[in-house]
This record gives sequence, structure tokens and C-alpha cells, in this order.
Amino acid sequence: MEYALISVLKDMAGTEAAPAGSTSVPSFETSLIHAHITFDGECSGELGMFMDPALAAQIASRILGADPNEPLLQEMILDAGKELLNVICGQFLTMRFGPEPIFSLGVPRVFPLSAQACNALISSSPISLFKIGAHFLPAYVRVRQKTP
Repeated sequence: MEYALISVLKDMAGTEAAPAGSTSVPSFETSLIHAHITFDGECSGELGMFMDPALAAQIASRILGADPNEPLLQEMILDAGKELLNVICGQFLTMRFGPEPIFSLGVPRVFPLSAQACNALISSSPISLFKIGAHFLPAYVRVRQKTP
């Protein structure tokens, strides 16, 4: 997932992301935006990420080609997050399983989540941590093999 997230952010939003390496996942004090999508096909699973609202707005402005000094409607930020996650998921699945398998993607869901809920989810699951400017972006992917 690492390469998919980094390359899609760069291509879609002109945003440089880098793995945070051995940095431990910080505890968040404010609500974050949780973006989540499921997939089903040769295997099933889910992919998601948590973004600070300011980072989500910055990325949305770049995706939409909007003036970064003009505020965006919350709906525009959430829609840009859905599209970003959809493309990251498609890129991840193609890179991991190749171009042949067919997957069905669920409808991306993007919604605010309290700091307490985010911290609980982040601490209970394997997380990849990325750094974008001054922001951390925790992300996850869970793949479940189909049982015959």
C-alpha cells in the first residue's frame, strides 16, 4: 500500500508523502477524517486512512484545482477524499494482484471521527504511518483470503 498511497497523492494532488519510518503513531487530540473503502474479488478486504481536517482540505484543494486560500465546502473535501481513496485502492489492488483479477470496490465512505475513536482504531490495528509536511497520515489495509 505504501507505494500506491505515495504515488497517487503525488499524481492526483501534487503532494509529497513519505513513510514515517520507525516513528511511533502519535496520539491525536482532535477529530480526524476517516476514509474507508472495501473490496471483494479474488480476496476481500478494506483500505483506509485518517487525515487531519486541514490536511484533507489542502489535498482536496489540490485535487480540485481550487485556490488554496479559499475555503472549500465540507462536501467538496469529503468527495475529494472519496475519489482519492478509490484511486489508491485501485492502484494497490493492481500492484498487489496484477491487472487480471477483477475486484468490486465498495462505495468509499469519508466521515469525521472523534480523536478517541481514531486513537482506539489506530492502536488496535497494524498501521502504516506517512508524513505529509507537518501532518501524520495513518493508513491501513486488511486483506482476507477467500476460503474455498
